[in-house]
Amino acid sequence: MEKNVETKSIVQFAMEWGVYMGLYFVVKFIFEVWSMDSFFCNAVSLCMLLCIPVFVYFVMRKYDVLNGLKCYFSQLWMMGILLFFFTSLISSLAQYIYYVYINPEYIKLQFQSAVELMEAWNVMANDPSLLEAMKTGLDKGNVPSPMSVVVERMWVNLFFGSLLSAAIAWLVKLRAKSNLTKQ
Repeated sequence: MEKNVETKSIVQFAMEWGVYMGLYFVVKFIFEVWSMDSFFCNAVSLCMLLCIPVFVYFVMRKYDVLNGLKCYFSQLWMMGILLFFFTSLISSLAQYIYYVYINPEYIKLQFQSAVELMEAWNVMANDPSLLEAMKTGLDKGNVPSPMSVVVERMWVNLFFGSLLSAAIAWLVKLRAKSNLTKQ
């Protein structure tokens, strides 16, 4: 008796797993926010960041196996890009809610911390005008809006997710090819 399993499209599969990965990113964001006050939260956030490639590999491998190991590299790569797109939608909603309603001063505090860190490490020793411009901007309240920060983080997630997806899609196909040659 032949088992008839209906395969999901790339978009359906990426949407479904994008929800799970989006929730994972939300939890990572919470630990990232709390990491300013706690070393433990910083360590957890870093570990969660390092586990993202493992999660993506698991999802791509699962999709490839569900399709009988017949996926092309480009299909897996596109699935990874879509996975990061849907993940970014969910995590961006949580970030926006945090930036606007929970802690409206968070972005300004992050920029102030960055300026203080650059001063302490003497990063701008050769050209202090940039540091002075940043201080002046902060004093005048020139801080990016929550929406611009959220959109920027979405683009960053999508860009680096695309690069990561290309590398992991290659690994998935490489492993699938080596398993086929062993049989």
